[in-house]
Amino acid sequence: MKKGQESSKKVSMEITILKVAEELFVEKGYSATSTVEIASKAGCNQALVHYYFRTKANLFNKILESKISFMVSAFDYIDNKELSFTENLTKTIEMHFDALTKDKKLPIFVLNEIKNNDNNNVLDIIREIFRNKISFLLDKLDAILQEEIKAKRIREISALDLVLTIVSLNIFVFLAYPIVDYVLSVNEKGVELIIQQRKKEIVSTILNSLRP
Repeated sequence: MKKGQESSKKVSMEITILKVAEELFVEKGYSATSTVEIASKAGCNQALVHYYFRTKANLFNKILESKISFMVSAFDYIDNKELSFTENLTKTIEMHFDALTKDKKLPIFVLNEIKNNDNNNVLDIIREIFRNKISFLLDKLDAILQEEIKAKRIREISALDLVLTIVSLNIFVFLAYPIVDYVLSVNEKGVELIIQQRKKEIVSTILNSLRP
């Protein structure tokens, strides 16, 4: 096998292991998932999992960090200079919501792991993301909010309060998703329509709450 092909095969297997591990961690949780099971489902041996990621904890942490960072990245849109504050905020809320829509089980997964995770690194990962990204975001958002407040276009509100409102309203939809799915007994298309309607309502609720 040529060197380039061998390198491509290694990358492909590493990605496969990550995807399989993510599915198992989300479905079963960290504690109930073994590297033996990950290797078996990925079509490789356990030694190869350890070769790429060293430990199950490292593999789990890599997946969790990627998921949370992806969700947080939606807030990068908040200071797009080509849009008004209202347009920017609407786009940011929608992008954060859409990120959760692509990964509906993420909120429950994170909450379960905060409660049950044996390696106890979930909060450490969240704290690190906060230090690296969210603290900068809050400073940037606060400057934008102060400008809007001075112009009397919105009421007094802190950046932290606004972000917590967006995150809590968006996340609750997906925490309630299994209940809605079960209780209402609607088909997949019906559930998606409900979810999209909630997105519109959340945007409307937040924008109305900011009126001076």
